[in-house]
Amino acid sequence: MGVIKLEVPDVAAAIGVLEPLLKRKKLLLERSILETTKKLNDFEERTGVSSKEFFEKFEEGLAGDDQDVMIWAAEYEVLGFLEKERIIIERMLESCR
Repeated sequence: MGVIKLEVPDVAAAIGVLEPLLKRKKLLLERSILETTKKLNDFEERTGVSSKEFFEKFEEGLAGDDQDVMIWAAEYEVLGFLEKERIIIERMLESCR
């Protein structure tokens, strides 16, 4: 794990600024993850295929290229990025304690 070093005149004040910002970012990420998950669930219910299975076929070029396919693939990728970012924010919040 890497380390970010910040030089500030008052560590407690800096944490007091960073912690609420990180908490807000985490809340926004969780909302986005929920919305994206709902979209993926809609695709899964319509097709009877899990998003993971779909994306494997998509990466192999076997899912087609219509608009729904492209949107589903994009939403699946976005969920991965959002979840990774949430993990980073959670680790940063742990460091604020």
